[in-house]
Amino acid sequence: SSGINAEYGVSFVRSNKLRAGESFSEVLRRRYTDVTGVGDAMSIINKDNSSTSVELVGLSDADVNRASQLIHLVMREESIVSVGDKNLIAEKCVKTENLDMSLNLFYNIDDILQILYLMPKLVSAQLKGNVLTNREVSEVAESHPTLERIYLAGTGLSWSEFCKLATHIPTIIEVYISGSPLRINNTPPGILQHLRILDMQFSDLSDWNCLREISTLPNLDTLILSNNQFSQIEITSGTLTQLTALSLDNNKIGQWTSVAELRKIPELRTLRIRLNPLITGPALDMRLLVVAMLPAVSKLNGTPISDNERLQADIFYLKHFAAEYYKGNSDFHIAHNRYKNLVEEYGEPDVGLPKIASIKDQSIMITIAKPDGKEFSKKLLKTTLVKNIHLIIQRQCKILPKNQKLYWVNCLDEKVYLDDPSRDLAYFDIIQDTTVYVEV
Repeated sequence: SSGINAEYGVSFVRSNKLRAGESFSEVLRRRYTDVTGVGDAMSIINKDNSSTSVELVGLSDADVNRASQLIHLVMREESIVSVGDKNLIAEKCVKTENLDMSLNLFYNIDDILQILYLMPKLVSAQLKGNVLTNREVSEVAESHPTLERIYLAGTGLSWSEFCKLATHIPTIIEVYISGSPLRINNTPPGILQHLRILDMQFSDLSDWNCLREISTLPNLDTLILSNNQFSQIEITSGTLTQLTALSLDNNKIGQWTSVAELRKIPELRTLRIRLNPLITGPALDMRLLVVAMLPAVSKLNGTPISDNERLQADIFYLKHFAAEYYKGNSDFHIAHNRYKNLVEEYGEPDVGLPKIASIKDQSIMITIAKPDGKEFSKKLLKTTLVKNIHLIIQRQCKILPKNQKLYWVNCLDEKVYLDDPSRDLAYFDIIQDTTVYVEV
């Protein structure tokens, strides 16, 4: 009614539109109906939760039993709130290795752990989007013997709560805990000793010192810190000794000294550092500068660095900072601690605006993969606009530009879409021998 105060307003929902919470075992029974033998009816659950009966023909009882032991189990968005019949879960999930329980209604972490313990061969657990209100792990909780990968984005777990959970998962190798503000402190000694991949995107991290407790983990080789608030990087010597891949996209890094600090990570080979205040010039120029400052890195922003590009980067770097070099400012040599080595290798730089002069240096060969699987190659300037690529494909494939979606695949197997026709190839980090795919 219009006379009701908005502060106390209510909404009405038809009862048949509501879906009550269920137990894990109830959903398991509903989605994977028991099958008792040859010729019996089996129900397949449709998208609208209706069921279709099918008859199994030509299967032995042993075949049917094997089919009922689920290796990959998807229980996503099923409004699950509790455990249910543990015997049924243990029977059906004895061989389960991969479990997806994302976006359910779990509120108690112990309920989740009970389900995981009933799956003795479980390797991967996807738990994101379950907003946990009771996040304290019970003192009597068991340890899981095989779990290696866990996804906790959006669960609301704090770092200390995650650490308590981790003490019950001694075999954990990959952790994805993005999406919740984290304060990394009071990490118990001896946990996460096998951890290789740690994803802490969107965690409101801002102080590099907060990583001190994880920087000494003995096997950590991939650290994903994109979409945080880091403005400065300070690496302590002797830390992150096994790290090979680091992602820092979309932070607030604004000083070259932070890039120079990354040289203290001895095994770093793969780096992502796009969308930072430091990277504000032309994409190609910024890429060359970072390549020159980090000679050990072999992949930058998802694309490999060739020997020719590294040579080009060294020369460009020398010219770009020549004026500051001749000023003799001590701060310059702190931020650019490799510059002196390049001077010794290539000689004193000329003062003046750096440029990449020749058309030959600006040209790259790319492969365009058509929707039918066929490919053709094209030599283009790095400054070629995406809209012109659309026109080339229109001529070759007879596909209108508006119906084309172009992308390339980076080293993390992620699709990078060329979604701005007004940008050039360099903007999307496309270099020599990149394959651009056409999607319709």
